[in-house]
Amino acid sequence: MNRLAWLLRRRGDALALALGVALVAITLLVHHALVRPLAERVQAQQAERAGGREQRVERLDDALARTASPTSQLAAFHAHFTHDPPLSERLVRLHGIAAELGLELEQAEYRLTQAPDSRLDRYQMVLPLQAPYPQVRAFVGAALREMPTLSLDAIRLQRPDVAEGTARTQITFTFFVAR
Repeated sequence: MNRLAWLLRRRGDALALALGVALVAITLLVHHALVRPLAERVQAQQAERAGGREQRVERLDDALARTASPTSQLAAFHAHFTHDPPLSERLVRLHGIAAELGLELEQAEYRLTQAPDSRLDRYQMVLPLQAPYPQVRAFVGAALREMPTLSLDAIRLQRPDVAEGTARTQITFTFFVAR
């Protein structure tokens, strides 16, 4: 023990310097051996994910470009609507989304519009709600996300009293249904 104390007193500065240099060297080795390859792997996976999304979009653009005639493009557009579930299932899903968000759809006004020269029917739905704005916004966002052939035609918000937390809302959705 005395010898160690004597050695530390006599060569302490040199030992501390050597220990510091050794720690820096070990840190650099660990960084080059472990951290850098992991970071490169993460970057490669992120690039692969982004590239996959871009390739899917490009393939869709290519498919649309291959259908050169406007008639075939219109047919492809209408075919998109034939894959939707029946209207009754979509209405049930819309009510389910509202229920998941704590909204109660007590009444609604429905109107079917059939244009004679169109291959799509419009089923318009007017929903009166009384709920806080964040809930209404979440409902509209979730409905549009889950049902791509649904459109938001109008939304009217009215809050008679500023201190009141809820707003009277009227939402107009349109379901597009293939004939």
